[in-house]
Amino acid sequence: MKKILLPLVVCSIGYVRAQNPATLPPLPAIQANIKASLKSKISGTVLDAAQNKPVEFATVALLNPQTEKIVGGTTTGESGKFTINGVDAGTYRVVISFIGYENKTINNVTIGSQGAEVALGVVQMQTDSRTLNEVVVTAEKPLVEDKDDRLVYNADKDATNAGGTAIDVLKKVPLLTVDPDGTVTLKGSSSIKVLINNKPSSIMARSISEALQMIPAELIKSVEVVTAPSAKYDAEGTAGVINIITKNQLQGLTGGLNASVGSRRDNLGGNFNFKKNKLSITSYGGANINNYYGGSRTFRQNLLNDQVISTIEQTNAYKNKGQSGFGSVSIDYDLDTLNRIGIDASLGGEGRNTNSTRDTRVTSDEPQNFRRYNHTQNRNRNMDVNFNYTKTFRRSKEQEYTFLAQYNQNNNHSNYALNQFPLPESEVIDYRERNNNDNQQKEFTLQTDYVYPISTVKRRLLEMGTKAILRNVGSDYRLENAPDGSLNYQEDPSRANAFDYQQLVWSSYASFRMRTSKMWGFSLGGRLEMTTINANFISTSTKFNDRYQNFLPNITVSKRFGEERRLRLNYSQRIQRPSIFYLNPYVNSSDPKNIQTGNPYLDPELAHSVELSYSTFSKGGTSINAMVFGRQTNNAIERITTVDTSGISSSTYRNIAQNSTYGLNLFGSARPVKQWNLSGSFGLNYNILNSTALHINNENWSYQFNLNTSLQLPNNISLQANGSYNSRRIQLQGQSSGFYYYGFSGRKEFKKQKVTVTANFENPFRRYNTIVTLLRTPTFISDGSNYNVIRNIRLSVNWRFGKMNAGQNREKKKISNDDGKQG
Repeated sequence: MKKILLPLVVCSIGYVRAQNPATLPPLPAIQANIKASLKSKISGTVLDAAQNKPVEFATVALLNPQTEKIVGGTTTGESGKFTINGVDAGTYRVVISFIGYENKTINNVTIGSQGAEVALGVVQMQTDSRTLNEVVVTAEKPLVEDKDDRLVYNADKDATNAGGTAIDVLKKVPLLTVDPDGTVTLKGSSSIKVLINNKPSSIMARSISEALQMIPAELIKSVEVVTAPSAKYDAEGTAGVINIITKNQLQGLTGGLNASVGSRRDNLGGNFNFKKNKLSITSYGGANINNYYGGSRTFRQNLLNDQVISTIEQTNAYKNKGQSGFGSVSIDYDLDTLNRIGIDASLGGEGRNTNSTRDTRVTSDEPQNFRRYNHTQNRNRNMDVNFNYTKTFRRSKEQEYTFLAQYNQNNNHSNYALNQFPLPESEVIDYRERNNNDNQQKEFTLQTDYVYPISTVKRRLLEMGTKAILRNVGSDYRLENAPDGSLNYQEDPSRANAFDYQQLVWSSYASFRMRTSKMWGFSLGGRLEMTTINANFISTSTKFNDRYQNFLPNITVSKRFGEERRLRLNYSQRIQRPSIFYLNPYVNSSDPKNIQTGNPYLDPELAHSVELSYSTFSKGGTSINAMVFGRQTNNAIERITTVDTSGISSSTYRNIAQNSTYGLNLFGSARPVKQWNLSGSFGLNYNILNSTALHINNENWSYQFNLNTSLQLPNNISLQANGSYNSRRIQLQGQSSGFYYYGFSGRKEFKKQKVTVTANFENPFRRYNTIVTLLRTPTFISDGSNYNVIRNIRLSVNWRFGKMNAGQNREKKKISNDDGKQG
């Protein structure tokens, strides 16, 4: 048949060539192509023997068994399949190799005749733990990585984190600032959302700063900072998203125990990881005891027509002791190579006791001097339950459907009892007060997402999804007092606070992404959100209903120059809804000279943000990231304080300001020598706070920087030091002073025993950190200072056990509710 076909093909081509002499190649080239098409081919599929999953990008080499020379080859595709074309008749050896696997050799692969196809079928590769061990020892991640849409701080590479908490970790993350009270800001704004493993947690619902104190640093693998979230993220958080990733191991059984003792905090915790074939189980938990103390002093002059009518001086000292625990378990199961389900749950709890003493001295026509002793108890319990289902498709690994469900609950009980004495101090109690407060927050979320690759060759991707969040917050606050100082308490209905608050947020998004052959990247997306609020503040007889919708666009353009440099421009619009902390109209008069209340009629903040960033990095460890940005927030929620003619201050929140921030952030890291790492960041911001209603305009320059250096010494000893400084910050009605932080650590690894011992010294040369706050308004002038203990010395021990092997991890999908401006 071949003898008949070949002359016919040649004759036909000769005829066509005569008709079109300028369009066809010479006859010898055509004969060569025909000869090549008649050659044989070898095909097969490479799978991971343990997980039965495709091994991508494995090298398939075809060798002559006599000379051991490579005569052909290819690499596996996304499905693990490969084909070697143009093979002559003969006997060959096929060798398949990939990092983390033992080489697979197939001998005596015989091609008997031209045009034959030899199918090797499924070829299974075994993992090679020796290869992985070599990688673990020699391949070290940098402290900070720059990825497409985020900066990643690898916390497990920083020795100074041992024995600390998530707060200690965030102090060293580029672009972030953590003040002495634990408030976290990003690019000069506290309008952020903190996630754990890409999802919200109920431990963050009440107070982010307190929740971060509960998470041991040993559990944190990395911290991701997303300054320009895409339309796929919830639109809340005007400055961006912080994602804390906890540790998760590879194939096998691994775990560890860690303990630390310190002058302010003691920790005990552990983690356990099991992963084999289709099943993966991860769990971790711990408990801690902490001890904090500090105080404050405030001197306020109350004004009327620019004249001082009275003064008030208050001094306060407190001691705070607490204990907390946090645990989590996650189970994932691969139904097959395309379908995966998972469920995880976490529990947390905290108990805190605070004793404080406050002296108040009022100079006026009716002087008042008294001292209050206050004992406060707080108990908090929280839980999260998550379910996730992920389906991928054979057409492309990028085509994916996910369904997610999540339930969060946070229960809090608090109470206090205070006794008031007249000054000069006497033993006579002239006023008593006590309260009980039970509140609960429930949140239920459903989310579905779909990713469709329009073209895998041209890298065009369409993402779409929808999401519904239902929140219910309830509180029951009861107060009793004894105005005569006796033990005959009577309930005070005017100071009760009972409310029920419901919020429903429905959203849908679509995003289109593409990357060109010339390394240009484009992303265009939008998110439509509808919010419904129903609130019943029973104690104040205030019912409130609201409904609003927002469309929030997001556009990104990027250009890569090779593999080491990237330029990116982003515009996005974000929203920040006020949480119940801001909305609750309850009048808090526990300090009768300083009253606080919320505002149920607040509107959400809307922010426009533009960001231009440039990054470059090299394999030698040198990297630079530069960013300039501008952000304007309309309807900004600000705290406003006024003083009446009786000298009592009242604070509430209003949408009366427009906040603008323009800034520059620089980050760099280098390795001068192999054993020495050096990194640092610098941020410069120009801040404008403007309120037309109050005729206030406050502007200033602010800056912050941090440095981190580590040195590897012989005998598995390492030293590390870090420090940071933040300049003064403005408020709408005043300003507060700057603050600084520094720390040192030394680490010794006993590799044979798998034990690491770390000593940390935080601010060893000063006991307290002091922040001075100055407020200037038409009705008062206030000078205040807050001091909190900051010195801490701790010793930590970490023991690891188990063995891990190479395995292919599939990304786990989680819900991330980026909601709520925190109080």
